[in-house]
Amino acid sequence: MAIQKCEMCGGTLEVEDNGGFAVCDYCGNRQVLAESGSSPEAMNADALRIENEKRKTAEAKARAEKNRLEYERISEKRRAEKSERAKKRKAVAGKVFIVILALSLLSILTFKVIIPSVKYNDAVKKLESENYEEAYITFKSLKDFKDSKDQADKLLKDYPDVAQVGDIITLGHYEQDNKTSNGKEAIEWQVLDKDSEGNMFVVSLYALDCRSYHSTVAEVTWETSDIRKWLNNDFYNTAFSAEDKSKIRTTSIQNRDNPDYNTDGGNDTNDKLFLLSIDEAATYLPKSIDRLCIATKYAESQGSQLEGITRNCRWWLRSPGTSSFKAAAVKVDGFILQMGAPASLEKRSIRPAMWIEF
Repeated sequence: MAIQKCEMCGGTLEVEDNGGFAVCDYCGNRQVLAESGSSPEAMNADALRIENEKRKTAEAKARAEKNRLEYERISEKRRAEKSERAKKRKAVAGKVFIVILALSLLSILTFKVIIPSVKYNDAVKKLESENYEEAYITFKSLKDFKDSKDQADKLLKDYPDVAQVGDIITLGHYEQDNKTSNGKEAIEWQVLDKDSEGNMFVVSLYALDCRSYHSTVAEVTWETSDIRKWLNNDFYNTAFSAEDKSKIRTTSIQNRDNPDYNTDGGNDTNDKLFLLSIDEAATYLPKSIDRLCIATKYAESQGSQLEGITRNCRWWLRSPGTSSFKAAAVKVDGFILQMGAPASLEKRSIRPAMWIEF
């Protein structure tokens, strides 16, 4: 049999199983084999079928290519849209960040500069108009803004009546560093309360001395205790000048029973100096940490026992303990010992309290 060539490229044709068609090994063209005895009609029909198949194949390829190009176009469009959205989000985020930053800076400027400046100028006006207490309160609230702290400190020193609850003022002198050669030291007082008339309830910042509540073993109340006599005579006359004494009020003291053990608190008294009661210690110094107290070197020399890392001391309260032989106290950890300690057998540190007016 003669070798038949491809009509398209001239390559060698491979005959299919049916024998009527052959496929080119090179270009894949499929054509009808010319056989002897085949009628012209049959050959034309085969040629037409082959042509249709070629056309369909070409159309299929064209559609596939069109679909591929459309897919790539859509994909590229989506990538572009996604990139544009990302750019817009980034731009919006940048604008939002700038707005937030601007607002933050404005807030900082407002609260750190503008408002404090307004308050500072207001305090200066109050100071110039001799409204010292309001000027002090405003300067103190400004803390380290400009010279506010210095202004507040100076006002408190020059006009102690401007003091507020929690402030520390000085009144009187008492030996504290245990060096008599350099004289007595100014006594610091913590303001616990202030009434509408400006009178201040104060307690010594440090424990100033150390003594027994009472000198003999006997039933005792605040009214009959030796510590009361010592505070209102020896200490009063030793610690305060005539001018200082003019500022100390005689106060009506309520001596309530022990709240846990109902031990009789005795009669109420009128005193210039006194110790805090259980109720007063709990009310004005509500947390244990508020009641921690350090004794002076002089008080330590008189028997104050300092304990713990902060070297705190025990100090007397005027309320009775579990019996009339005991007096309540505050422990080194600030806990109120309502059961009390033996009034005459133990020495505890002394924190005087009083009401003063300027």
